[in-house]
Amino acid sequence: MFKSMKYVLKENKDNLYRIYSISKYELLADMRDSKLGLFWNFANPAIQVLTYWFMFGIVWNKSSVDGIKYLPWMLGGMVVWFFISPCITNGCNAVFSKTNVITKMKFPVSILPLTVILKELFNHACLMIILVVIFAGYGIFPSYHWLGLIYYLLCAIIFATSLSLTTSVLNMLARDTRKLVLACMRLLLYLTPVLWDINSGNLAKHKLIVRIIKMNPIYYIVQGYRDCFFYHYGFLHYWKSALAFWVITFALFALGSYIMCRFKDKFADLI
Repeated sequence: MFKSMKYVLKENKDNLYRIYSISKYELLADMRDSKLGLFWNFANPAIQVLTYWFMFGIVWNKSSVDGIKYLPWMLGGMVVWFFISPCITNGCNAVFSKTNVITKMKFPVSILPLTVILKELFNHACLMIILVVIFAGYGIFPSYHWLGLIYYLLCAIIFATSLSLTTSVLNMLARDTRKLVLACMRLLLYLTPVLWDINSGNLAKHKLIVRIIKMNPIYYIVQGYRDCFFYHYGFLHYWKSALAFWVITFALFALGSYIMCRFKDKFADLI
């Protein structure tokens, strides 16, 4: 297991420039597919944020959470979701989408999940710009607490890469894997407290369910971002969620590295 992990880490480290080049090419290719190009990198997340805000903030009359206006509170979690969701769903298809390359040449397959994450980092930066503008309208400005976002962003990258290592191989073995991942991500949007407060409503009475939700790695990252923006409790305040996060992430990386190394020479036969 540790041999497989070492191999995957080395292969990614030795191919950093190739990872950057592939991500850049994929990003520019997406922009070339539309006349407005870069505009959609800002417009798509902005439209989705406004849609959720209208449904939950206006229709359901959710005015604030913990004394924070609902729109910035919601956006503090959505900025994570809009980054990690496509990382996971597209990362699941990272190997299969490059079968034309894998079958024609010797290629470091384990780098493909990270190329997806690096591409999505640009879209994440675009949404962060929107977030800063909206926050400024509510009187919320960057502070030294926001430096913690670097840590939580690294958590998101490591988790998404670890999960994609596993699902990208499983998707080669069974194409239904991606459909399952897509279905689970639609469910997780509502099970993860991105749009609602975990401490409000009837759910607060069900302590076991709350504990299970808090073990969700995405919950840890969402809460971390919101803590940097609003609460400023610090890293130690979420130590239980942090412990669950790193145990799950390590297990996913170990499993993903193992099956990636086991099947790396057989992908051409699986197509």
